[in-house]
Amino acid sequence: MKGFAIICIFMGLLLQNFSKSLIVMQFKVNQSFIASELCENRNKPQMHCNGRCHLKKELDRDAQQEKNNNNGKDKYEVMFVEAIQSFHATAQANQITFISFYKAPSLDTPVFSVFHPPQSVVS
Repeated sequence: MKGFAIICIFMGLLLQNFSKSLIVMQFKVNQSFIASELCENRNKPQMHCNGRCHLKKELDRDAQQEKNNNNGKDKYEVMFVEAIQSFHATAQANQITFISFYKAPSLDTPVFSVFHPPQSVVS
């Protein structure tokens, strides 16, 4: 379920970024239908429009929608000002001091043997 949601979000972002390409691809796939049914100049075959007027309207509509979406984004200027006055904070309650002791680990049983690597067998 989580993977499906991630794929849907990813596809939404891709569709948003490639909207113009998708509009042109949809036009190419359905060009004969658009030229015969949706074109404003379908009654004027001498113009050889073939539905490009409809494509132009769709691209203009997409550009207008993108422009409207960008208008909602505000731009803010951020400045760094180092004019903070110093202040001293005092504790409201009495300070409590914690003392902890740390004992270094030591070996309980000393190791008296010395490691000797295995001897190589020469044949």
